[in-house]
Amino acid sequence: GNTLTIDNPNWTAINITDNDLNFQDSDGSQQLDGAQEIDGTTYSSGRVVEAEYSFVVGYGGNTWTLIGFNVREAGAPNPFGTVEGIAVIGGPGDFPPPNVPLNIISNQEGPNFAAADYATPICFDADCPILTPMGYRAVQDLRAGDYVETADHGPQALLWVGARRAFGVGAFAPVEIEAGALGNDRTIRLSQQHRVLISDPRAALYFETPDVFVPAKSLVGRPGIRLLTGVQVHYHHLLCGAHEVLDCAGLGAESFLPDAQGLSLVSDQDKRTMAATCPDLMRMKAARQALRFYEAQTLLAA
Repeated sequence: GNTLTIDNPNWTAINITDNDLNFQDSDGSQQLDGAQEIDGTTYSSGRVVEAEYSFVVGYGGNTWTLIGFNVREAGAPNPFGTVEGIAVIGGPGDFPPPNVPLNIISNQEGPNFAAADYATPICFDADCPILTPMGYRAVQDLRAGDYVETADHGPQALLWVGARRAFGVGAFAPVEIEAGALGNDRTIRLSQQHRVLISDPRAALYFETPDVFVPAKSLVGRPGIRLLTGVQVHYHHLLCGAHEVLDCAGLGAESFLPDAQGLSLVSDQDKRTMAATCPDLMRMKAARQALRFYEAQTLLAA
């Protein structure tokens, strides 16, 4: 019956080490992975963090589950119910709107949710043009069953399409690639970990192949490529029967790769959907050699 208003929409990513796949209450194995700032306060690496309680809120006919995020007091065996921030589970677009009264519908003590269910960014931002047999289509208009053009196997059907909204700060901030920066004929935005294809003779020297995938964030600082912050993003991911090189505005960019990193970005329900539609899901190999961030930086600086 009460309301809650979020007046600071600057969502930030918090890195946590854990011995299981859930973020929950009363779990001393959940610790900050490195010193991190939460709501203006910097906490040291190793501090225990917990999901203290949860409550469901509604607005405009939509609902979200909010998690009271607690940093356990230094030297204290119990958290004493303090809350340093909130995290978000599910809901349309995953993040509730700021600066409006959210109606509190219900609450729960001791929440226990899979880490993969928490809001995280994925892949192409909205309006990225993806080449299909019928020409370019905006990524948000694609659905499972639609066909896309691939560099290696021609037209291929999409088996799963995922989408999440986020506020573009921290790990959620997109990389903007201006038209012409990498041969793309339109300005596009990608999540930082999304990989694009580059061809460089130096790659053959370092990695024994001239064509490699590099994470978009490794390109930041090159002419026409920058990291944006404080913008709304609507990330999309596209799964084919194999890892493919898609055409995004003339730039080679990957389809969804269900490796450990990729699967960490999707919910358990999405994993089940993908497994049902793609029998070779767990055996899928990268279409090109995928460089780590530091490898890509070494190559690009050479």
